[in-house]
Amino acid sequence: MEDSPAIVRDPGLQPERTALSWRRTIMSAIIAAILIWRGWLTALTHENSGGSTEGLFSQGYSAHVIGLGICAMVACLTTLTLVVCAVHRIRLLRAGVADLEHEGDIAVSALTLRTGSAAIVALAVAAICAIALGM
Repeated sequence: MEDSPAIVRDPGLQPERTALSWRRTIMSAIIAAILIWRGWLTALTHENSGGSTEGLFSQGYSAHVIGLGICAMVACLTTLTLVVCAVHRIRLLRAGVADLEHEGDIAVSALTLRTGSAAIVALAVAAICAIALGM
């Protein structure tokens, strides 16, 4: 009986295309987060321009500044979450089927998919809220 050769997966350019799309998504998230942070820091600067020398956390801030701060934190956390999901997915694709037990292991896990999707939705909500608050 002749041994059948191991099936070698030829992924073509699919892993490269997926990695590039993840990078574009992350770049968009970083730009959105930077713009939200810029809006929050500008609002902080305008509110602090009254000449007060007290510490940052001892002052009472308006709901506008607090809301932009929350949007900035959400944008930061969702961007970091997207980076983690992207790194996980890109590593999995580059590993190839030869290093995995079953070809089904190359598929994106449901947790990664759900986490990435939730992060994108949360970032979109943070951006919409920041725009509504008048960045």
